[in-house]
Amino acid sequence: YAALLWFVILAYIAVQIFFRTNTDFLTRDRGKEAFLVLKQYIIVSLCVMTYFYIMKLGEDFSRLQLGYFFILSVSGTYIEHLLFKRAFRIKYMTTYAEKIILITDSRHAGNILDELKKITYLSIEYIALIDKNMSGRNINGVPVAASMDNMEEVLKKIPVDGAFIHIPYSSSETAGQIMGWLEEMGIKIHLNLWEYEYDFGKKQFTTIGKYGVLTYSNYEYDMRDVVIKRIMDICSGAVLFLCMCIVFPFVAAGIVLQSPGPILFKQTRIGRNGRRFEIYKFRSMYMDAEEKKEALMKENEMCSDFIFKIKDDPRIFPVGKLIRKLSIDELPQAINILKGEMSLVGTRPPTESEFEMYNSYHRRRVSIKPGLTGLWQVSGRSSITDFDEIVRLDCEYIDNWNLRLDFKIIVRTIWVVLFGKGAE
Repeated sequence: YAALLWFVILAYIAVQIFFRTNTDFLTRDRGKEAFLVLKQYIIVSLCVMTYFYIMKLGEDFSRLQLGYFFILSVSGTYIEHLLFKRAFRIKYMTTYAEKIILITDSRHAGNILDELKKITYLSIEYIALIDKNMSGRNINGVPVAASMDNMEEVLKKIPVDGAFIHIPYSSSETAGQIMGWLEEMGIKIHLNLWEYEYDFGKKQFTTIGKYGVLTYSNYEYDMRDVVIKRIMDICSGAVLFLCMCIVFPFVAAGIVLQSPGPILFKQTRIGRNGRRFEIYKFRSMYMDAEEKKEALMKENEMCSDFIFKIKDDPRIFPVGKLIRKLSIDELPQAINILKGEMSLVGTRPPTESEFEMYNSYHRRRVSIKPGLTGLWQVSGRSSITDFDEIVRLDCEYIDNWNLRLDFKIIVRTIWVVLFGKGAE
């Protein structure tokens, strides 16, 4: 029975992976849910019957037992999925709701807000008006953050995941201009008027409340792959955290002996779509490093001020150079990974001062969760001095992300760390 149980479990998992029976799991309706659950267990049942035939177990189990197994599995899984999605929407969606900026005119703002506030998985954070400058005021409790005059600059700075656009058809040129900004920044676009036909990113007709919208997004990741990536993050984060605990006494002793002060360096960084978080590292620089940075800016090897890097940085003490060379200084970011602020693979999070200098195209590199390693890091980070090339690599990762790409980057990262290539 134990062997049969393990076979059923493995068959169940394999069917989900290869036949993609969890596609659109959170958004599919009850009819599609029932169809895919039925499809899943028909395939699993065929696998079980094949197993019985090969192992010659046909006489040990009656057809009635198989029938009961099939009926109970289908009905039980269907009910379980419905209950899980209901609980997930109530708990998860309200906690991690998509942060939205409403872009409309002053005449429609109030009514649209009333409708959007009914949707639990959306959090309306800001309003931008195309016809009036009401910045600093509130509409139905939501702050007005921008007018048409400063909208592009404001969109670059505020932490939002998407924009809900409700603009009269007569102002289609204005809508096109705004959507151009949003697309360049990597912000998801929910367009209320389906008549618009802009060629931005990936387009899908969806509904938000009672509104039919065209959603434009640079990327649309499969929920199954996103869940697997998060499981990978939790597992890898736990391993990295264990490694950090093992080396902590030795690294701490070296840091304190050469530069008395905190063991861990903490700094505010920019996460997914402008969210702020505190990143952790083992401190590798002297305590007055930030004060000395201004004087060293003229020696910056990068072609712009977006990233600061010089060879043989005098602010780094000897032990700091060693832990940087071995990438040990990055281990405390396991805390950020476990907290969900970072991923194992992603784009590197910029500092607040770097983020302030970004243009719309640069902002797109923070449209996904930042990572401990990424495509830029394994493409020769010490030899790349052009910031636009870094952004190009980050956008390439964002546009082409899949689990296979993550595995490739992880393998290449291990190679880089073991042979000390790229880290200075």
